[in-house]
Amino acid sequence: MRAANDRPGPHLTVGDTAEAIAFYTDVFDAVQIQRECLLDGRVLRAELAVGSHHLTVSEWDEARPSAGGDSRDDDVLTIERADPESVLRRAVAAGAHVETQADASSHVTLRDPAGLCWTVVGPRRAA
Repeated sequence: MRAANDRPGPHLTVGDTAEAIAFYTDVFDAVQIQRECLLDGRVLRAELAVGSHHLTVSEWDEARPSAGGDSRDDDVLTIERADPESVLRRAVAAGAHVETQADASSHVTLRDPAGLCWTVVGPRRAA
């Protein structure tokens, strides 16, 4: 996941942009900032805010042409949520797979249906 344009934030390359947007909206409470569609209504690309992250979602990344296959980086995007267990339940119900889980109240790493990894962490506690 790397920045593909002048805006800061990762560029998420997915198999179906509309499905990915729906997942990020339902599970991570993403807010759509901008959406570009083709004449047939198919989503070309979208810019989303997920927590403090600004990211671009599309089916390709012009900055990183594919070498004839769907390659995935093992990069992980981390977001903080007050209730990571609730996010985990919604993510699994929407088709995500748990990669690792520590204490559910602290953090969980999951792979979304597009194959991208996310770590959801709970609120930071004072030492």
